[in-house]
Amino acid sequence: MRELTTTEMTEVSGGCCWNYNPCGYQPVVCGPSASVIAAYAGYLAGEYNVQADIFNGASCSTIQSAICNVYADTKLGYTQGQSMTVAQATGLLNSVQSAIRGAVTTNCWGCITSMTTITFPPSNGGNGGLGA
Repeated sequence: MRELTTTEMTEVSGGCCWNYNPCGYQPVVCGPSASVIAAYAGYLAGEYNVQADIFNGASCSTIQSAICNVYADTKLGYTQGQSMTVAQATGLLNSVQSAIRGAVTTNCWGCITSMTTITFPPSNGGNGGLGA
């Protein structure tokens, strides 16, 4: 058994790193890692696709596949995030949020009238991702 390095602690804690000093553990000012942000973007895309399939009355097997794809999207985001800066990962997250906004149609009362699935990572078209 060994103590984790600061880098390992940062990764497993989702970006909340701690620094040891003689007075005890002190939080170090740092934000979430790019891989965690990109993984969240994938998770968000996958979860949205599950909801879109449910909204559209998809078959149980399609919904089950979309649920399994939440993991695939999260893992893909995490893997891609390892080679990104925090700014790039945040841009990916913003792209996912934009794709979701573009895939949802509402009426004049704000009620959802349609939801289409999205791709991850988002493409120009945005439709038909792993959860489709």
